[in-house]
Amino acid sequence: MVKLFDRLQLPWTVDSLVVSPTDSQADGLAAAAEAAARDAAVATAEAAPAPKKSRRRLKVRTRTRIVHKRDRRILRLTGDEIAAETVYGFHLVVPAWNVDVAIGIVRDGVIEPWTNAVFLSLFGHGDHVVNVGANFGYYAALAAQRVGGAGRVYAVEANPVVFAYLLKGMFWSGSPGIVRAHNCAAVSPDKHGEKLTFCYDPQFIGGGNLFSRARISRDLNECLWSEETMPEILDADRKFIPRGLFREVETEGRTVDSIVDSPVKAMLIDAEGSESYVIGGAHRVIRESPDISLIVEWDPHSYKHHEHLRPNIDAMWNFLLDEQKFKVFRICPEDYPGFGHMPKLEPVTTREQIFNLPHSDLLMKRA
Repeated sequence: MVKLFDRLQLPWTVDSLVVSPTDSQADGLAAAAEAAARDAAVATAEAAPAPKKSRRRLKVRTRTRIVHKRDRRILRLTGDEIAAETVYGFHLVVPAWNVDVAIGIVRDGVIEPWTNAVFLSLFGHGDHVVNVGANFGYYAALAAQRVGGAGRVYAVEANPVVFAYLLKGMFWSGSPGIVRAHNCAAVSPDKHGEKLTFCYDPQFIGGGNLFSRARISRDLNECLWSEETMPEILDADRKFIPRGLFREVETEGRTVDSIVDSPVKAMLIDAEGSESYVIGGAHRVIRESPDISLIVEWDPHSYKHHEHLRPNIDAMWNFLLDEQKFKVFRICPEDYPGFGHMPKLEPVTTREQIFNLPHSDLLMKRA
């Protein structure tokens, strides 16, 4: 087996280490903790044992427990796997070769804190939550910690390589009795049960999707940055270019309606251009969930540059806006005041605005 820790020259060789946040991160956590100390004590996750020593807890518009120690524990497991503690106190398992999603988990202990804050404000103890495009299980574990043993989290991930890490993280985070994990692509009813090709670059695994195609067939190790693969990611002047070392795997389509029991309080969708298919296969769940809120990663590029997707995308917005009367808000990371705060939510009132937004996470709530 290739020793990727040697290849990537990671700054440790022992089995475990402690990662300290930057001064600004530590100050942000300390400030949040001080603010929380002035608020009433908040309920902790049902599965978490009560600590012997008292802790100050963050209270924004959520009730999720925050780790306030300045150091987080990072464990090197077998092979190329890392178990990293997040700022919320749960651990996830990620591969060392991934440089998009895993970096946030290992280095920072948090990814997309602006979206975290909104997501956690949408549901509480005992609720049911759906996460489509669950990746390594970050949002699924976050939701499981919030809903507790009385709740349920559905985690849907199409990539079988990533799904293996999601399963390990499910156990490391202590949520196997809360999370129902499904290795399938969330699709519209016409694709339910079909064998589908999923394409991804291991380095940028968060961008895996059903639409890209690999130039050649290869195994995982042949798609990793190495001396052998350098010619494929360098231009004529030997400069790095973000050209994907894509690999194809097989997955299977399932509708959200076929695997999720309603009602649901929140659904987070990160499907890399397949949002319209996910929504198309979730009509029953959405209709039967009067208090549901959605967070959807949205990139108008799919509509502008992929003509074959336009009918499905138009149908998605017709369903959400006209039939279900959702109001749309853009979650604004550029105006984010810092960890422990709610981001600015910018109302999006017309379809013209929707199709001219930058790549964004959108919050949708019924009027």
